[in-house]
Amino acid sequence: MGAFWRFGAVVAIVTVLAATTGTTAAPLSAAYFPLGQGTIWTYRTNTHGDIMMKVGPLAKVGTFGCRIIETVVGGNTTQRECYGVEGDGVYAYERSYPAGTMRLEPPQRVLAIPVAVGRVWEWTGRIGDQEVTLKYTWARREKIQVPAGSFDAMQLYFEGLVPPNIQVQTWRWFAAGVGMVKEDSLVSQADQRMRVYAELVSVKIAR
Repeated sequence: MGAFWRFGAVVAIVTVLAATTGTTAAPLSAAYFPLGQGTIWTYRTNTHGDIMMKVGPLAKVGTFGCRIIETVVGGNTTQRECYGVEGDGVYAYERSYPAGTMRLEPPQRVLAIPVAVGRVWEWTGRIGDQEVTLKYTWARREKIQVPAGSFDAMQLYFEGLVPPNIQVQTWRWFAAGVGMVKEDSLVSQADQRMRVYAELVSVKIAR
């Protein structure tokens, strides 16, 4: 029971801000993964009220160069992540919480390029001391309405099993020039289910 709710709280903090319709790293970062230092997204959630995610300085995780993204809840930084753009997609290398830091081994490809409806990929690796497999699909393109406005977006669906028996299903929508505009997740364990979601309220893109 405790692990279920702790994992649900982690899922509720949005962890990915990227997608692309391009075929190289340059249009990916410019269009769907705005990484200019000072870029800020504000999301409304059903678990933590409004949360803010902001792009910070460059960093290195091992041999990988990446950009820090901080999650701020109620004025407190609750999570730091390091993302990098490579030729075949966006990778997460490390996540840090007040309780400790988790290196993702191997780096987690959270978005694959080029983007095409029906494209699938998979990541198997360790998050902390747990081995996890996540299966991703670029599901469809659609127009979506959130508090920040109406966006033409690509929907990403992924699912996975966190040992021993926590099932996660997540839908995320991404818009060009903006990043992630919505997330909707369902976390299940035995006969318990918890839904967590976040919708974009405002965005400031730093060039």
